[in-house]
Amino acid sequence: MKHELPPLKQTPVINIGHFPTRMQCFIFRNWEMLTPAALGRVLGCDEDTVLSLARDMGLPTPPDVNPDWLKKGYITIIRANWHLCTYAQIADLLEISEEQLAYILREDDFLSVKLGNFKPEVPPLTYAPLTDEQQEQTKEIRRVTAAALAEMPHHPVKPFDFRPYFASLGQYAPLACTGADRFENRIVYSYCALYGDTFSDRALIDESFPDELLSAYQSLGVTGVWTQAVLYTLTPYPFAPALSDGWERRQDGMRYLVAKLAKYDLKLFLYMNEPRAMPASFFDAYPHLRGHIGRDGYASLCVSTPEVQDYLRGASRDLNAAVPGLGGYLTITASENQTNCYSHADKSTCTCPRCKEKDPSDIIALTNRLLYEGAAEVNPEFRVLAWSWAWNGREPDMTHHVIEKMPAGVAVMGVSEEAVKKTVGGVETFVVDYSISVEGPGEYALDTWRHARSHGHPAYAKLQLGVTWEISTVPCVPAYEKIRRHLTGIIEQGGVDGIMLGWTLGGFPSPTLRLAQAFYKDTGKLPDAQALYGMMFPGADAAALTQAFVKLSDAYDAYPFYISTAYVAPQQVGSSNLLYPEKTGYSATMTGMPYDDITGWRSIFPQDVYVSQIKLLSDGWHEGTLALEAAARGTDDAHLAALVRWSHVIDCHFRSIYNQSMFVIRRDEQGVIDTAIAAEEAMLAAELLSLSAIDPMIGYESSNHYFYHRNHLLEKLVCCDHLVRTYTPGGDT
Repeated sequence: MKHELPPLKQTPVINIGHFPTRMQCFIFRNWEMLTPAALGRVLGCDEDTVLSLARDMGLPTPPDVNPDWLKKGYITIIRANWHLCTYAQIADLLEISEEQLAYILREDDFLSVKLGNFKPEVPPLTYAPLTDEQQEQTKEIRRVTAAALAEMPHHPVKPFDFRPYFASLGQYAPLACTGADRFENRIVYSYCALYGDTFSDRALIDESFPDELLSAYQSLGVTGVWTQAVLYTLTPYPFAPALSDGWERRQDGMRYLVAKLAKYDLKLFLYMNEPRAMPASFFDAYPHLRGHIGRDGYASLCVSTPEVQDYLRGASRDLNAAVPGLGGYLTITASENQTNCYSHADKSTCTCPRCKEKDPSDIIALTNRLLYEGAAEVNPEFRVLAWSWAWNGREPDMTHHVIEKMPAGVAVMGVSEEAVKKTVGGVETFVVDYSISVEGPGEYALDTWRHARSHGHPAYAKLQLGVTWEISTVPCVPAYEKIRRHLTGIIEQGGVDGIMLGWTLGGFPSPTLRLAQAFYKDTGKLPDAQALYGMMFPGADAAALTQAFVKLSDAYDAYPFYISTAYVAPQQVGSSNLLYPEKTGYSATMTGMPYDDITGWRSIFPQDVYVSQIKLLSDGWHEGTLALEAAARGTDDAHLAALVRWSHVIDCHFRSIYNQSMFVIRRDEQGVIDTAIAAEEAMLAAELLSLSAIDPMIGYESSNHYFYHRNHLLEKLVCCDHLVRTYTPGGDT
């Protein structure tokens, strides 16, 4: 049985006219991520030829190739080459098989969804000598690239070099507050943890969970770290044993990690999407296990069958026996990954002959029960956190029904801001997850927690404090009045037993986690704003900081939040997103590729409302950033200096969303290529280039790797220069 690659589709060719050839675009985007030899291997030319082509474009030669890209930045490489290379060529670049590439695309936080669920069919890239005309065009690329690189520091920081910042920015003076713990667990995702097959390699474990970061978490009151897990890779899989190859090595890695975390008083929680759906070929041998069939042809392993029940319960038991000291599971039963028969279906659409006769709540509760029962056989104190994500609306009172059908030892975790409604620009919106701009806790979460506790379940709040998909390319968003109010509401109204501090994003040991720590002890009163910010930044002007954080929070309130807007609009990539002189024809993808799809970006918001809200957000954030910069002036607080830098990055991103929106509108509605916007976008890209040269965290998020890095910002400069020269009246082309 093989994992299947997403289907190929004949789709429009994206205009990359700022390069004379696709071959040059390929070299430019991958420079210093991959060796010239690797690039030449794909192009079918020798290393010297690649070096010559790169030199002609102004790229530094010899390149300073960072080997970390292959093991820590492979998603960035895949994304950069999605429209340029074939599957075989991408696998060649990554030095893996196409089967391994298929596994990454399916299991690495559903990467295939982030790429659109299909692959544009392109001809193989091959080397061809440049014509005289192409050589002349290349001189313009060299001019732009050389000028930009000349403005950069001689020794820019290396990507992925986070550890020095964990050791410096992650260190804080002890908090002077005592009292009982409000929360039994405070769980975070490691800022730099790889989402893939991390347990198989102790070196990868150490890089994903470095001691400097764990020490910072301990000092910030974090008690648990979660990471993704695929059960059939951790214990023998009875149905297709080959899928479990290496399970012994992974269990050894888990034991190593559990022991390492214990040195810092941290526990390991495994994020479980189980049981994993399988391709049609799997069911040739097990037709009786086939459950609901998804749109991609994958089918659920039906948890109503005794064999699958025995598998889930037994694998959970065996894993806990083999890895003593596990903290718990975090389960999700209705996510983008297809698992149980109701993970992607409701009563009207379920195709499973067994489960369609049952209520969705029966199957959701049963899945959690099986995993809990297996673990509890070994460790009765084992904590399963059943996340209620997407339970709401599957059937009337579904959340209540699932809670009532699960063992009392299963904790129930709800998104604090879920179902909160808000009017933005006259449009009513609501939250599914991932919002700082729309504050919780909301009534749905409060009701979930009350119902859980009334039925003997511990209640957990899933928060998103550091960053969200509203913007995730900096370590934290300092809309601190919103975050302070949210935490206050959790404590005053929620009565929860534990908190999850964020998804894969937001795990940097930033001042945000310091802010949250001030709420962990029951001191008899909650901190007010000025006292809180004075504690966070000793020696700074707390009153001025409070005013700045109020301005930033008020600006952030204008964010046109809707879950699809947060997922697909250009806020993650900012000014690295290209400006296209022609419609691409592509739909924006989830935290992946925004293209020029303003219809997708704006989602439920009318175009004029979306653009006006982005303008309000951008203008207000810029004003707040200047206020924060003024409040920090004269201090030597490294945390505050970093916060100012990150706020400037956010400022660039928000302005760029507005620019890109107006560029597309004027192109599509007026037939105008706005070169003034292109010129401003070049300025923003250059500013991000300078900031990222001194801060390796800029552009990074663990489950997406780098949304952009130096070459992508350089390409944006080349793109903008080409547009200005081409479309300015009297330009030189």
